[in-house]
Amino acid sequence: MRIRTIRPEFYSSESVGSMTWKTRLVFINLWSYVEDNGVQLDNPRLFRGQCMPYDDSVLDAIEDAFAELEQCGSIIRYERDGKRLLFIPGFEKWQNIQRPGTCHYLPPDGWDKRGHKVIPEDSGQLQEHSCESPEDSGQLHDCSSSRSSSKSRKKEEENKFSSSKEITAEAFHDSTDYTTAMSAIKAEYANLAVTDAWNAFLSRHYSENRTIADWTRLWKGWCQRRANMSGIPPSKPHIHTWQCSHVLEALGRDKETATPDQQACQLAEKLNKEPQ
Repeated sequence: MRIRTIRPEFYSSESVGSMTWKTRLVFINLWSYVEDNGVQLDNPRLFRGQCMPYDDSVLDAIEDAFAELEQCGSIIRYERDGKRLLFIPGFEKWQNIQRPGTCHYLPPDGWDKRGHKVIPEDSGQLQEHSCESPEDSGQLHDCSSSRSSSKSRKKEEENKFSSSKEITAEAFHDSTDYTTAMSAIKAEYANLAVTDAWNAFLSRHYSENRTIADWTRLWKGWCQRRANMSGIPPSKPHIHTWQCSHVLEALGRDKETATPDQQACQLAEKLNKEPQ
């Protein structure tokens, strides 16, 4: 879920006023449901889980609201790469996204990856963010920008999109930073069920976008709290001695041939200085 803006004009719009109150509620929640390019899965069940977790019997009402919003042009429903998706036209104009995160799905044909309306350069038309009027969508639409200024802004937004360092939790899971964090967590809490911990963490932070540093901090803190709540104490660091298994294995010795000679003691001291 994401923080979004609701403009005062929304409430005074005649088209919004003609919607049922349930559709209006779904429409508002859609702005937080979609990603930063205005696109998300066309899945009423997923929408309910994220936006209406305390309402059990609303799937039919959500589907009816989606259909009504599609009919009045407030959303576009389409398929791409075998997935059912929905898109809010003009979303990028009326939600001021300062640091757009990674988006997983592309808008429909006729819109670029950031949700801008695409106008052919040789058409001589002004760049538009949406062809709808305020009365059609419940949101204001300003089509007065010139093609050159729109292209410049579009390029700026695309550069911002491509250079964004925020990633999803799933992407963090596939990174080397996650592997490094896991090594530290397993060393500190050897008895923690890390798979269960990750599944719970992923469910909590589904669809969020953060930097790798933020994900690392959140993930380590999550595991520490989970271990504390489960009564799992931090693992005590192993202290190497001249007769520990690590020294014996390195020197090719066993318990019967172990001796506290200089070689074994120096090796134990060296291993204790290494990070565990």
